[in-house]
Amino acid sequence: MSEQLATLVTAGVVARTRVGRSVVYRRTTRGDALLQALGRRG
Repeated sequence: MSEQLATLVTAGVVARTRVGRSVVYRRTTRGDALLQALGRRG
């Protein structure tokens, strides 16, 4: 799973943030735009 997430981070569609010992991933505005272009809601 980490390899797929790393690819999405590199593409700029998700961002990675460390919270304590956890890593949280969130969709970026670029990711939102991609979903919108594909006609999907997030």
